[in-house]
Amino acid sequence: MEETLNAQHEAEQRLLQLFYHSLCGLIDAWDGLGRAAKLQPMEKIERLLLFSSEEKQALSRDCRPSPKLRRQVEHVFQAMAVALETETGFLVQSMVEMNEEGFGRAIVCSGRLILVSTTLRAGLRFPFTSRMKLDRFVLSGMQEALVWQSRFKDVAACGE
Repeated sequence: MEETLNAQHEAEQRLLQLFYHSLCGLIDAWDGLGRAAKLQPMEKIERLLLFSSEEKQALSRDCRPSPKLRRQVEHVFQAMAVALETETGFLVQSMVEMNEEGFGRAIVCSGRLILVSTTLRAGLRFPFTSRMKLDRFVLSGMQEALVWQSRFKDVAACGE
């Protein structure tokens, strides 16, 4: 039983490493001026992507999603897609659509198979203020995506 728990923990850590590696790559690509080039990967994520308590409270006063919130949502789902593509070898894409009030949908798909689908409701679930919350969200989404992808490989492979 302990071996099973260790294997599961190692698999989760591998998925999170893939995700954070992808996320840092996306942040670097977005940061055209190289302001975060000297930062360590986790420091880069905490400074440029995660929200402070004060930033989160400021969001609750205004119904409109900030550019940082939009960027956080887009980067999280794009990094999930890249990590899943690396893990499975299948082409994986993400799409995020959010209106002016923060409502919308985020989808990660492979072929004709939707792996992750999240409804965005005025920023609920977002913004992430800690890595722990981000880890839980990403792990649950990626683990569910891997189950769907392994169950319906033929549908996920369509278009390749």
